[in-house]
Amino acid sequence: MRASPLSAIAVVALLVFAGCAGLPGTGGDPSPDASPDEFPNASAIDQSVFDRHATAMANTSFTLSTEKTRKDRVFHSSEKNFRHMNDTGRFLAEPSNSQYLVHTTGYFSGNGTIYSDGSTEYMLSRENNWSEVRTLSPVSAFNESSDRYLWRGLFSNDSMHQLDHAAIDATYEREGVETFQGVPVMRYEATGVDALADSWAGGENASSRYEEFSATLLLDEDGVIRHYEYEFVWAESATRRITQSYTLSDVGSTDVEKPDWAANATAES
Repeated sequence: MRASPLSAIAVVALLVFAGCAGLPGTGGDPSPDASPDEFPNASAIDQSVFDRHATAMANTSFTLSTEKTRKDRVFHSSEKNFRHMNDTGRFLAEPSNSQYLVHTTGYFSGNGTIYSDGSTEYMLSRENNWSEVRTLSPVSAFNESSDRYLWRGLFSNDSMHQLDHAAIDATYEREGVETFQGVPVMRYEATGVDALADSWAGGENASSRYEEFSATLLLDEDGVIRHYEYEFVWAESATRRITQSYTLSDVGSTDVEKPDWAANATAES
């Protein structure tokens, strides 16, 4: 696939993690016009799924919505026993034109916007009603290679990177064909700690580390991941729960334009 000076991602947003119910675009959609034979077996759901996805998305446009939530235990005297952290992102991408516009809000990636034209990235930050425009050297807003196309996004925050791999290496089951945002998809689900590979628990039985686990992946007939989400609940850890989701939309119809604030930006040292 085409090399890019930027990093890129692609797929998918969690509205609320309540098992696999309530995914956007499912309720009330017509019956899908697709046969289960047109989709891979559950045993084929592994890291290679993201390679095929990246190849399919390299020369089209798309919008990617993401959401991450984290719940940590508080071990000191407090009225609240947990601390909650939330993060959302919206990525508009035209890889063929090397144009990207990224909006983020939350604990992990900060409140800001980044525009990239393939050689330079411009950042607008918003913290406590304070704004700054900076011209940046590329900071890996996207990465168009293999599995990184999905989850190696803004600021390359790898703090929970291993969870992405652990979730996709789980044992999935096919749950049937449905329509997601007007597109036929196969739903794949991994449910329960027993679905996790023990290698992701330091070689121990996964149940010794995790109390709950679930993941859902919606794959269309072209090998594009339309939605991917997972949830981990730790048995004993300062981090109690992490949920992450990616939702793809507007494939082939996303337009990216350089915003006025980026056009007027000047480089800062």
